[in-house]
Amino acid sequence: HPIIPGQPSDLRSYRRALAALDFGAVKADLRSRQTLSDPNWPADWGNYGPLFIRLAWHVAGSYRLSDGRGGAEGGRQRFDPERSWPDNTNLDKARSLLWPIKEKYGEGLSWGDLFVLAGTVAIEAMGGPVLGFCGGRIDDVDGSQSIALGPTAEQQASMPCGTQGDCKAPLGATTMGLIYVNPEGPQANPDPAKSAGQVRDTFARMGMNDSETVALIGGGHAFGKTHGACPNGAGPSPAEQPENPWPGRCGTGKGADTFTSGFEGSWTATPTKWSNAYFTALKAFEWELHTGPGGHNQWKVKRGGGSAPTAPPAHPPYSRQLAVLASGKGAVSRASGGVKAEAGGGKVEIMMLTSDISLLKDPAG
Repeated sequence: HPIIPGQPSDLRSYRRALAALDFGAVKADLRSRQTLSDPNWPADWGNYGPLFIRLAWHVAGSYRLSDGRGGAEGGRQRFDPERSWPDNTNLDKARSLLWPIKEKYGEGLSWGDLFVLAGTVAIEAMGGPVLGFCGGRIDDVDGSQSIALGPTAEQQASMPCGTQGDCKAPLGATTMGLIYVNPEGPQANPDPAKSAGQVRDTFARMGMNDSETVALIGGGHAFGKTHGACPNGAGPSPAEQPENPWPGRCGTGKGADTFTSGFEGSWTATPTKWSNAYFTALKAFEWELHTGPGGHNQWKVKRGGGSAPTAPPAHPPYSRQLAVLASGKGAVSRASGGVKAEAGGGKVEIMMLTSDISLLKDPAG
């Protein structure tokens, strides 16, 4: 691998450490970490697998064909500008959860490899198919190689985005600070047909065809959930508040009170188990637009169109109340209907985003 700016000048020590690294032991530690919930950032359903998959996708999904920038190489999500992208909200928590493993294995386990391997192990542990893992990514010492990805003055000078939400190639995403498209729809317009064209175009900028795009979206959305407990937002980014980024402005800011994307809900009834339930539900039901508890447009099964599948609560009943009372912050107030249902132990209907519904549309228009 050629030495590029931002990487250590002497790679011999790293290569020796990499050759001695026991990736089998790393994988075993990742499997243990996945189901060991930390009260500082409680795992949805007691499983960090979906969070680690999101982490892996968001480091890989920054890649663009136009100039080969982005991707997991360099582990640059640790640095600005990538670490403060809105799409990477709360991934600082995922990196913190992985720090003890990075510290244990040291130089031979690069952050770039750890991010990707954490996602790979998570998919495998939850029953999904994996194609293997290739190690050897070399960490950068800063985020200089991401400056051109933006949003930065340098990016705007060399590859300007004329309209935020409709950025064109050679930029990789339609929206600065996101991985591909706004899931609410182009410029937050919840029009699935218009979103379909943007999805095709943006994934093509990463080198993917239609079948690869559909497989990636559906495979990723087989797991986990979105987080939008209330409309108040996640709070300051790492660039704005590095000592305590994204503290959350909904209740406790974690667990059932988490705000990440502002959407709320899971795509399937089994969010920690691999299945094709995402595609089955997408095609089986008629979907209608509504405003979620986070204040964003999202989609629910249309009333009268069949019984909507429901997912179990991501956190144990009353966990939110207990967390608030233990913190000494006083009585619990209702943040949203979604949080109220979860706090009471009730199951929550699955949902879809505009970018999901767009897969039912012809991207050619």
